[in-house]
Amino acid sequence: MLRQWLWILFLLGASLLPAEDADNIARIHVEAIGGKMRLSLLQSLQAEGQVFIDERRLDFTLVAQRPNRLRMETRSGERRIVQATDGVNPPWQMFVGANPGKPTNLTGNEAREFAADAEFDDPLVDYAAKGYTLDYAGKVDWNGKQVFRLFVTRRFIAGYYLLIDTETYFIVGKQAVRKLEFGREVSIETRYEDFRPVAGIIMPHRVIVTGEGRPLHETVMRRVQANVPVPDGIFAKPEPDAGD
Repeated sequence: MLRQWLWILFLLGASLLPAEDADNIARIHVEAIGGKMRLSLLQSLQAEGQVFIDERRLDFTLVAQRPNRLRMETRSGERRIVQATDGVNPPWQMFVGANPGKPTNLTGNEAREFAADAEFDDPLVDYAAKGYTLDYAGKVDWNGKQVFRLFVTRRFIAGYYLLIDTETYFIVGKQAVRKLEFGREVSIETRYEDFRPVAGIIMPHRVIVTGEGRPLHETVMRRVQANVPVPDGIFAKPEPDAGD
């Protein structure tokens, strides 16, 4: 009889554990957004939209390609800037237009954040293979919904929290601390909203970022196309002219 009760308790424990298991949350998340097969069929994306900063509106076009290539062109009037990474060399940027500047490498936090944004899949997809570690950090109420908090680290670099909706298993938020000059730290929170399917994969089409509770910027994707042809060389840093 004792052995039977122990077995029942074991089964009950096994059925309750997955809700608080980071690996299981990641697995369910992948299935919820479309599954590994659909993800593997998605090789590139092209998106158009706007970034709103204070009272300004910037139009942008981005092209992303597996595994970690990204090119983003931002426009404000006649002013245009391109930022890109080929996934191997340092991310770079360049002003283009009537008086184009020379390409320069991004540095510091800006380079690290751009390289992280260039990852084609979110951190929960094949997280271990990409070097991420996940730690379950509880269930909390956030913006009127219950979310799982997962603490995400990579190669022992300062981590951040991902917030996963307990009903949809979509990533709905991110909480991080950004270090500024002179050692100052700022709490940054990101909200992911307006989820829609793109080639069978559920993606957020609105991203809202706040710092210390104050609005910083909002990104809205108006149009997203899957598996667009990607021209050769668009992610590589341009070579300087021979006369430079």
